[in-house]
Amino acid sequence: MKEDKAHLVAFIGVMFALIFVLFMLEGALSIFAGVSTCVLSLPVAIALSMYDDWKKSFIGGTLLGVASCIFCLIFGMAVYANPLVSVLPRLILGITAYWTYFGLSKLFKKAKHKYFREMLPASIGAVIGTLTNTVLYILAIGVFVDKNIMGVGTQLMQIAVAIYFPIELVASFVLVPAYVAVLKKVSGKYVVKKKSVPAVQEAEATAAEPHTGEE
Repeated sequence: MKEDKAHLVAFIGVMFALIFVLFMLEGALSIFAGVSTCVLSLPVAIALSMYDDWKKSFIGGTLLGVASCIFCLIFGMAVYANPLVSVLPRLILGITAYWTYFGLSKLFKKAKHKYFREMLPASIGAVIGTLTNTVLYILAIGVFVDKNIMGVGTQLMQIAVAIYFPIELVASFVLVPAYVAVLKKVSGKYVVKKKSVPAVQEAEATAAEPHTGEE
């Protein structure tokens, strides 16, 4: 199985576009609802971090962080566009989500029911990723944003814990297992180039045939 780098880059580009559009939609909804949650973009980012091997576990969170950074620049929230606030916490969420999913998949690999082998590990990994995102994002704001000027701190933490986190937690728990399954299928079909075994065997047999010189 040989990975097609061009297809992988295109795949990541498409996923970034999807995450960015979802993030923009969430921002638009916040104008009417008064509350902004990553209920759409976060599950996609977590699933993108979990569906493949550990070498790509940072991709989903990083794409979400970059989308957040661009969003903050567009809508005049430059202080939150600081990569240490918008990108770094999201990068780490993918790593914690992946290793939780990986460990639980190994633990439950002999389970008879598919839910325990595949879906439950993905859901728990999503919970850990969501928790990582919330905690580290709040800590990053506390460290890198001036509380006196921006008015953040205890009030922001209370809002995040009371409103944002439960909504994002439920969405990730429910949606991520389905997204992981879809991404595995899409990746296997479009991102990874599989050699045709019969074609390879036929080519080897042809090469092994003696050349008679007859036309």
